[in-house]
Amino acid sequence: MSPAPNRVPPRLHMAVLCSYVQRDDEDRPFSLVEPFFGVTILPDARGQLPAPEMSLYAQLDAEHAAGTFWFAVEVRTVRGKPIPERHRTRVTEHTFDPAAIDPHLPVEIVFPLRGLVFPEPGRYDLYVMCNHLSLHSLDRAPPPCRPIQ
Repeated sequence: MSPAPNRVPPRLHMAVLCSYVQRDDEDRPFSLVEPFFGVTILPDARGQLPAPEMSLYAQLDAEHAAGTFWFAVEVRTVRGKPIPERHRTRVTEHTFDPAAIDPHLPVEIVFPLRGLVFPEPGRYDLYVMCNHLSLHSLDRAPPPCRPIQ
């Protein structure tokens, strides 16, 4: 029995928050519509802080990646704690096959952010997660992207 190949996660190249992502005829991300750095949310009639529908577009550097991983976006407080409800997007799974990867092309993932309600006014960060670990971690090289605010 041969040993299992090493699993190597990808690195986060960039993440951009936007209103939505247009796709081409082959369902690939084509255009980021209204990219922005942050959003101000006013309370609704019930006093809640619902976020508008948005998307987080992420590019992963997969040149040295190998194996199957799941990805999601996690919403955390400025202290790094996940918010109480609906703090993580739906999980997307991707397999990186070193023999089939073009090292010059990033892997693109779009995370729809729907139904997000913030618990209280303040600043929140969005983290791209890979198998329970943040791709924004400072111990990765090249230097990671900052969390999206």
